[in-house]
Amino acid sequence: MYVTPEPSSPVWYDRPAARWVDGLPVGNGRLGAMVWGPPHDQRLSLNEDTFWSGPPPAGHPAVPAGLLDDVRADLRAGRHTAAGERLKAAQGRGAEAYQPVGDLVLRVTGPGGAPLPFRFRELDLDTGVARHVADGVEQTVFADTATGLLVIELRAPEGRLSAELSWRTPQLRHAVRAVDGDGLALLLHAPSHVGDDAERRPVVEHGDTGMAAAALVRASCEPGEGGGTVSVADGVLRVRDAARCTILVDVRTGFTAWNRAPRTDPEECLARAAEAVALARGRTDLLAVHAAEHSAAMGRVRLRVGSGPQPAEPLDVRLRASEAGPRDEQLAAVLFDFGRYLLLAGSRPGTQAAHLQGLWNDSVTPPWHCDYTVNINTQMNYWPAESAALPECHGPLLDLVADLADAGREVARELYRADGWTVHHNTDLWRATWPVGDGNDDPMWSSWPLGGAWLSLHLAEHWRYGRDRRFLRDRAWPVAAEAARFLLGLLHEDPDDPAGHLITAPATSPENRFTTPDGPASVDRSSTMDLTLASELFGFLTESAAEAGPAADPELVAALTAALPRLRPAGVGSRGELLEWHTERPETEPHHRHVSHLVGLHLGRTLTDPRLRAAARRSLELRGDEGTGWSTAWKTALWARLGDGAAAHRLLGVMLRPVEGDSDGGGVYPSLLCAHPPFQIDGNFGATAAIAEMLVQSRGSELLLLPALPPAWPEGAVSGLRAHGAVTVERLAWAGGALSAATLRAARDTTLTVRWPGAHRTLSLRAGTPYDIAP
Repeated sequence: MYVTPEPSSPVWYDRPAARWVDGLPVGNGRLGAMVWGPPHDQRLSLNEDTFWSGPPPAGHPAVPAGLLDDVRADLRAGRHTAAGERLKAAQGRGAEAYQPVGDLVLRVTGPGGAPLPFRFRELDLDTGVARHVADGVEQTVFADTATGLLVIELRAPEGRLSAELSWRTPQLRHAVRAVDGDGLALLLHAPSHVGDDAERRPVVEHGDTGMAAAALVRASCEPGEGGGTVSVADGVLRVRDAARCTILVDVRTGFTAWNRAPRTDPEECLARAAEAVALARGRTDLLAVHAAEHSAAMGRVRLRVGSGPQPAEPLDVRLRASEAGPRDEQLAAVLFDFGRYLLLAGSRPGTQAAHLQGLWNDSVTPPWHCDYTVNINTQMNYWPAESAALPECHGPLLDLVADLADAGREVARELYRADGWTVHHNTDLWRATWPVGDGNDDPMWSSWPLGGAWLSLHLAEHWRYGRDRRFLRDRAWPVAAEAARFLLGLLHEDPDDPAGHLITAPATSPENRFTTPDGPASVDRSSTMDLTLASELFGFLTESAAEAGPAADPELVAALTAALPRLRPAGVGSRGELLEWHTERPETEPHHRHVSHLVGLHLGRTLTDPRLRAAARRSLELRGDEGTGWSTAWKTALWARLGDGAAAHRLLGVMLRPVEGDSDGGGVYPSLLCAHPPFQIDGNFGATAAIAEMLVQSRGSELLLLPALPPAWPEGAVSGLRAHGAVTVERLAWAGGALSAATLRAARDTTLTVRWPGAHRTLSLRAGTPYDIAP
């Protein structure tokens, strides 16, 4: 006798998702879907990682002769607003926008076309499957990595089902047509450009240069009572009287490479989609193979907070109850797992990097174009990749950095008269590197040329965690070295400093401003973030030069070694805070969301001076806890680096604040997606990384266990977190708020000092041999 299944995941709900942002996200890095709506009118909102507007026309603004010298002269004379206005002449076109393919509308009904009573829906984080259960029908949706397809399986264990599938798309240039007798195709073009006009209204241009794409859905079924048929007519694919139905979906685009024009014929895209679907048809093992691969990756790390099982209530109910009190501490483990799930779903080897919404987007003109914002957000997407044991998911970002190293040479040479490469705060599928804004934007957004330096630090982290010498020699050192050459060209001696320190004018602290007699300004002679990133990058290259071997240029190493002690040091202000700009300046927004001047504390590691760490703590206190979702996540990680578990725990509470309508800042939607506002995925990834930092940290040759354990988590365990030096913390358990057991394993021989509250031990680990710590 058939028994209706029960939810098995903590991410489950007893009502359908009424909004896209409340849906269940699935993805394989290339192809993504947000699954939402009731069974009789469900939407699978589709995205493909290369479906963007553009490509933009070639060219860049003509830089006025002497621009850099004139700006520096303005700054030296205290004309900060004038310097900012002058810099607008260097702004080019805005980044292009990530595009939605459209919705696959799925209507599943019972006998006679009657709507099916809804039971529950869930997202199984372990297997990567979204499941919907209604009376008599079970539905599973997953994005398969092996075949690259989206797979929908419908099952009526004790009867029959009927379903209809159709396409809806916001793209203006599209067509729908039948393919054979069991397929339905959507043919379309992306806009040639999505940008902003002078009045800051969205602009969508449709022209012959827009990228082509095609989506294809095919269905096959097992007969139930009445026979079971598949047919296509009038733009609808119909399944009738089936016991089981398998639906395969693919999307292909005309993208060829970031520096080549895309294909513009959707029929070519359709042919490739049809080929991929044909290869998978008839396979009965798709779900089992997908679940095994996904589970193996998710199973590398397991986190338990507390001693009991996860509560049985729906996730949205738990979030509201936790906000009302007492706090549901086990939600932290769900949030941690969800971030790892999203990284697996949104970033796989060979795909594009995760953008502001990861892999997902339902708007032709999405917030901030759904682009790569590289002054914090793109980097935060990948903060958990190494520590949370998904290093292969880091690959798409590292590939993006390598592309930008090619694309960013022109702007380094023509705007800054420097060698090497750089990128400003926005980039996209086409690897834009110039300042954006069309001459209209405040330089606080666009005039920040340290994107290359920060992105290169991800190469450093991948090396430090994995210690892959080939990666260091062939990829990390060459790309990071060229970013460092740019910085050597940008840095210059401060003529008003008797010590001759190096500064970066014109400098900004991303998206923040200070007050001047002439009005708000954002451009200064240096910023703490600029100089910290220079120190972090130079430090990586000098410390790894010996292991990089022939890849390390001795002359460059000597220049970096000489420049490091000459970088202008960070200062402390009158309130005890770490200064953000060249000197102490009044902030226009004392509680600004960015805390860029603290990058040396996290993600960097150069802020080690006790006096400066105390100043960083004071800066966090002055900024306050409130902020956007990603800001909350960054502050959580910063408090963890300061060893303050109670403060980090307090910020996690802000992060887990439930948002069911519009958000004033921070929190999560019922789906657990970060409510920036609006939805922005970096907060999810940042929160996962911050939780890992609360439990395990790397600090040079030191490994810190439980460095920021909250008092509210007296008992728990985690397995599989990674540390610098190719070390895995295979087991870490605590009870009564103290370490109870730990097991370490290194992939190579290494010596390190392990510290935990109240004790430390220096260990020599042999490659592959576990080492148990019993306090």
